[in-house]
Amino acid sequence: MKQFLLSSVLIALCFCSALLSAQQKTAINKSTKPKLVVGIVVDQMRNDYIYRYWSRYGQGGFKRLVENGYYFKNTHYNYIPTFTGPGHCSIYTGATPRIHGIIANDWHIKGSKQSSYCVEDSSVQSIGVDNKSGKMSPRKQMSSTIGDELKMSTNNKAKVFAVALKDRSAILPAGHAANAAFWFDDESGNFISSSWYLNQLPDWLQKLNAEKKCLSYLANTWSPLYPINTYTNSIQDENPYEAVPNKKLSSTFNYEYKNYVEKKSVGIIKATPYGNSLTNDVAMACIKNEQLGKDDICDLFCLSYSSPDIVAHSYGPRSVELEDLFLRLDKDIENLLNFLDAEVGKDNYTVFLTADHGGADVPNHLKDNKISAGYTKDNQLKKEIKNYLGQIYGDSLLLENISNEQLFLNEERLMAAKIDKNVLEANLCQFLLKQSGIAQAYPSAVLSNGAFSGNEYRALLQNGFNLKLSGNIAFMYSPAYMDYAEKGTTHGSGYNYDTHVPLIFYGNGIPKGHTFEYTAITQIAVTVCELLQINQPNSSTAQALNDYFKSK
Repeated sequence: MKQFLLSSVLIALCFCSALLSAQQKTAINKSTKPKLVVGIVVDQMRNDYIYRYWSRYGQGGFKRLVENGYYFKNTHYNYIPTFTGPGHCSIYTGATPRIHGIIANDWHIKGSKQSSYCVEDSSVQSIGVDNKSGKMSPRKQMSSTIGDELKMSTNNKAKVFAVALKDRSAILPAGHAANAAFWFDDESGNFISSSWYLNQLPDWLQKLNAEKKCLSYLANTWSPLYPINTYTNSIQDENPYEAVPNKKLSSTFNYEYKNYVEKKSVGIIKATPYGNSLTNDVAMACIKNEQLGKDDICDLFCLSYSSPDIVAHSYGPRSVELEDLFLRLDKDIENLLNFLDAEVGKDNYTVFLTADHGGADVPNHLKDNKISAGYTKDNQLKKEIKNYLGQIYGDSLLLENISNEQLFLNEERLMAAKIDKNVLEANLCQFLLKQSGIAQAYPSAVLSNGAFSGNEYRALLQNGFNLKLSGNIAFMYSPAYMDYAEKGTTHGSGYNYDTHVPLIFYGNGIPKGHTFEYTAITQIAVTVCELLQINQPNSSTAQALNDYFKSK
């Protein structure tokens, strides 16, 4: 009898323990799933901007994220080319251009004289404007996104929205199944959308557009936030390395925009820090009015700050203008986080912040500091290649185009002349390597069939090489060489200055910490999906980062 009673007690205790454990697991799972995920992409933000401006940031923006979140300090793009379209697409699909199909911002269409813009779509209509600025969609994006999988996993109950100044920076993160993506129209000064998503702009956005906030911002003078002599992290304000959006203006503070407003050229706001503030206004209005994060089904909001890219292109990464923009962006991010605290609740949202690419130093600035750098000219390279083809093969028209550091050959002419494509590609690679400023070149057979891995440059080129869309040969400029004007800068390479970007997770389910281990940009999407306990984007093969978030 005693043995029977003892067994009964033990069974009851085991049952209670199992029940308690299950309840605890349910509670843990429920508590670690946020009500809202906010993805923030800063266009053209190098990782060193966290370090360089650290002492000047306030406590509520970048520092709040770094000191209270998990910072992946060695995050890189794992493909070439590092442009805005592929960057935003890869962040949210967890795939590289080889698979998701957004191989650049614009690319040459094989066998034609035409080019393709990554989000253009003539089959849809502009919403909120009468021009063609809204004839855009994610149709060319071949992989699913975080938002697509969230929609499917919740039977379309989750809400997915995106806001950016650039169309591609809103559309590609939002994905195919989103409720809407909104972007800025240079002509009207309004935020608009596409019939891919909706038939008319929501009332709240129509009202916001009617306020013409862009005009209010452009009525301000852009002057330094602090005394000009305190910008010691930058080179002097007046220097020979800067261009400006309007060459009639001097590239020194202060900047006035009255003439732009009078000429109805309000798109200039993109080249000012006020572009970030305007983006914030629309973002917060969207979150509030669309009731994101207000129920037990997690929503996704995709936010991209486009102005840093445009300012950096013009003034370069060492300019006072860029430093001032990031000090102001720090305040914009603080405002956004404070808004999320109040609107969604401090413990109810998760943020990740990263960038779509970095940016190169101005080559002339490097040269003046005795660092190897230089300029190339694709137009000149095209002439030399055509001359070579004319001399060796008797047909200069065998070269169809040069686009995004790829050579496209006219394969119809190759076949007609019975020229072995593989031999010609190999010969052209050898020719390219003899040209000044070119470091590497590979034929399509190597990039199609080679087995490269890790972060070596052949692997980066291969990850960006789409078998249907890309050219016959992919090449790389030497470090710090670029096909660009001799003032200002650009990006697109596989070198550290273009691939190394910040990655910070913060908020619900994220502990404090950091790591120096190598992280690929394609790991973001699968990590977010694991946080939300949903299916990963369909073409991602990346490893999730969630083990870093476990309690030690």
